[in-house]
Amino acid sequence: MYSKKVSIITVNLNNSSGLKKTIESVVHQTFKDFEFIVIDGGSTDGGVEVIRQYEDKIDYWVSEPDKGIFNAMNKGTLVARGEFLLFLNSGDYFVNERILQTFIEDIDGYDIIYGDWLQYYTDDRIIEGKYPDFLSFYFVAFKSGLPHQATLIRRSVLLANNLYDEDMKIISDWKFFMLAIFKQQCKYLHKPKYIVYYNNEGVSSTEKAYEVQTIERNTFLKSEFPNFMGEKQEGDNLRKIIRYFNNLFIIRVLKKIGLIKKENTTN
Repeated sequence: MYSKKVSIITVNLNNSSGLKKTIESVVHQTFKDFEFIVIDGGSTDGGVEVIRQYEDKIDYWVSEPDKGIFNAMNKGTLVARGEFLLFLNSGDYFVNERILQTFIEDIDGYDIIYGDWLQYYTDDRIIEGKYPDFLSFYFVAFKSGLPHQATLIRRSVLLANNLYDEDMKIISDWKFFMLAIFKQQCKYLHKPKYIVYYNNEGVSSTEKAYEVQTIERNTFLKSEFPNFMGEKQEGDNLRKIIRYFNNLFIIRVLKKIGLIKKENTTN
């Protein structure tokens, strides 16, 4: 049966310029043991023309209406034949031409392999996104999910979870990671290197999306992890204490160098 080490799946809808950037970063990788899948949601902005421009470099593509981003990602998963999946959506791109080669090294025996990312904005800001080697429940549940653009997922694990939950509008990838890591005890590995540039101005970055995300997360956690809901309050309290002592230290330093005047305690 035809198979590759990695299936790179790109989902796109009316982002032809971002799609072109993503495709070019994929096809120029020095590592070649991958298949490339593009799932387009029926773009009308020239996205199909971009796909056809690189058609000889794409193993499978389709352009048709879908039911949302997770439906499109599931479509890609079902046609994929790679051992691992990497969802690199339109507008995201690899940090250099060699990164996939180094990312794929020494991953046998793991189900989830995640790296770090660089978030970029149209005003030229770039923010580093670094992740810990150990994933605590508090970190993943309440602070930060894993970056699917910089994460390799064993395809059989995602299939065993019945793919991404299409009833969720925002958090399906996060839900998958929560179940895979904390319920199924999947083996994971962090590679402390930047894998991709990620555009952080997409649909999930709006205030309305944040509200939906919060509701979906809380509903899921209360259903699947009811005994852990108190960890958020405990973790938030601990972070407040740490910030308090950090601020005290900074104030002492500023006073020492004279940027803040010392209080006169004599009357």
